[in-house]
Amino acid sequence: MRPYRAQSDYRMVLDAQCDLYQLNFPRFVCTAAFVAEQGQRLRQAQRRPFENGLFVLDDGGRAIGFVWVVMRMDLQGPFGSVDQVYLLPSYRGRGLGKLLMERAHEFIRSQGVSVARLYVTAENGRAVALYEREGYQMTRYEMERMI
Repeated sequence: MRPYRAQSDYRMVLDAQCDLYQLNFPRFVCTAAFVAEQGQRLRQAQRRPFENGLFVLDDGGRAIGFVWVVMRMDLQGPFGSVDQVYLLPSYRGRGLGKLLMERAHEFIRSQGVSVARLYVTAENGRAVALYEREGYQMTRYEMERMI
């Protein structure tokens, strides 16, 4: 596990964006505009290292996954938002997600914050199972109805 390096990691993180969203939103359609927006968000994150923790897991020098944490504040106080956790498909199911989550939690603690939150859709069952094993609990519901 190492900090994100834009020169070598930008393309991998950007290429993962469509897969990440399709895992959580099965009807999601990846467009060039979406990828461009995510690229801009990634470049902005690089300029704010105390607000954004971006860490890469590599295998022999090849980036195979990453975790992106953003420090946020709401009416309940500061919290670390685990915004993205990603592993290349061939590396999933090996317990590596736990390493990414541990690094996210270390970053949050290093910022003097003791609350971590994340959002995941019910369709992403493997991620839900990982987060539950890591001690996350359901705190709110988002409901939807087709009209």
